[in-house]
Amino acid sequence: MKGLKMTIAKHTINTILDTLGENDFVNVIAYTDYVRYVEPCFKGTLVQADLDNREHFKLLVDELHVKGEAKIKKAMKESFKILNEVSNGQGSMCNQAIMLITDGAMMDFESVFEEFNWPERRVRIFTYLIGREMTFAQNTKWIACNNKGYYTHISTLADVQENVMEYLHVLSRPMVINHDHDIIWTEAYMDTLFTTKAQSLLLMTSVAMPVFSKKKETLSHGILLGVVGSDVPLMEVMKLAPRYMLGAHGYAFLLNNNGYILAHPDLRPLYKDGKKLKPKPNYNSVDLAEVEWEDTEEMLRTPMVKGETGSNSLNVRASVDKGVRDPSCAALLKVICYRT
Repeated sequence: MKGLKMTIAKHTINTILDTLGENDFVNVIAYTDYVRYVEPCFKGTLVQADLDNREHFKLLVDELHVKGEAKIKKAMKESFKILNEVSNGQGSMCNQAIMLITDGAMMDFESVFEEFNWPERRVRIFTYLIGREMTFAQNTKWIACNNKGYYTHISTLADVQENVMEYLHVLSRPMVINHDHDIIWTEAYMDTLFTTKAQSLLLMTSVAMPVFSKKKETLSHGILLGVVGSDVPLMEVMKLAPRYMLGAHGYAFLLNNNGYILAHPDLRPLYKDGKKLKPKPNYNSVDLAEVEWEDTEEMLRTPMVKGETGSNSLNVRASVDKGVRDPSCAALLKVICYRT
């Protein structure tokens, strides 16, 4: 795999990474005569597909180069081993998939599926055949069709975006058939809010849900039509907090189901670059434990991430004198956890 085919393969990987979010877990394996994790520190595990990890993977993928002969069988075995570890109590086990990106597949892989994936076919396999050559199309199509996946042929860079998205329709079918309409709130992001008087850069979140076809003739196929969503300024959400219950030194904050802060008095997402305000890198992946730093045993973070209701209390250091922290001054913080 050289030249244009390698460029298309890298673009395909990066496009797949762009479809993932904080609730997904991922790893990238390069395979030749042997299996190599593009990030050795992540060997044998899956990592959260947050912005930092996705961008890190993209940089490593861009550095990949060709050497040796591709042995798909070894790569498949390693992939199934990782997913088997996940099945033993890690993660939600909602959907498991392997994306195989190749310019050819020899007939040496059936025994791997018999050992790891058949007859349950718990792991879906999506195959992406790169380049104009169709010699191995039947083999790569067989892999996908016999493992509840989807086969895609990508011959040009222009094909990548549309063809990569097909896997989302396959993974969404059980949700459509079961009429699951999960509502998703995104991580915090910066966007410009235009008003009649001015425009300002604000922290926002989006609420979204899938739109399914309800036609009788398509119900058994589970067709995902698209996604509907709305942007919400986080300052509007914070207005719903009952401030009169929080006390003189109390404050409200929001975090998502991964423990990342959506809104908090100590979260400062912008910095001045000359005269212009710009978002800080990684402002949307600040963990609650980094701000409520006295919560060492996660008495507060864990129940909030799990969506529990009620109240909790813990001792914290109070900040006085324009932000100078006084170690002798302690305050009792009563936290009320609200669920939307």
